[in-house]
Amino acid sequence: MAKTLFKGFSTVQGPKTRKLHDIELAKQDLKNHFHTKRGERIMNPGFGSMIWQLMFEPWNDTTEEAVKEDCIEIITKDPRWRLEGIDTYSNDNALSVQLRLFYQPTDQLEVMALTFDREIEEGL
Repeated sequence: MAKTLFKGFSTVQGPKTRKLHDIELAKQDLKNHFHTKRGERIMNPGFGSMIWQLMFEPWNDTTEEAVKEDCIEIITKDPRWRLEGIDTYSNDNALSVQLRLFYQPTDQLEVMALTFDREIEEGL
């Protein structure tokens, strides 16, 4: 049996257990970081992603570079991950980011797709 490297709890409610381990915990932590708007967390205004503020900007090289820089900043804060590459996409309804990451403890490649939906954001 493999040794558990990290333990934690998921904030996602559902019928499955809320306990997460290792890569699943690291993935959930990363998703939580990206889906938190920068400035939204009390007592830690620097936590979160700027992508939410960039979603409604015109999609050009400057905006795309800002999205990539935000991704790099978030990923480098978590020592469990090493960034291999970033692809970004934008359409009328959403901004998408595809991350190619290596989970450091096992050097396992993980492709993570994140979608920031403009329609959901407008409805809030």
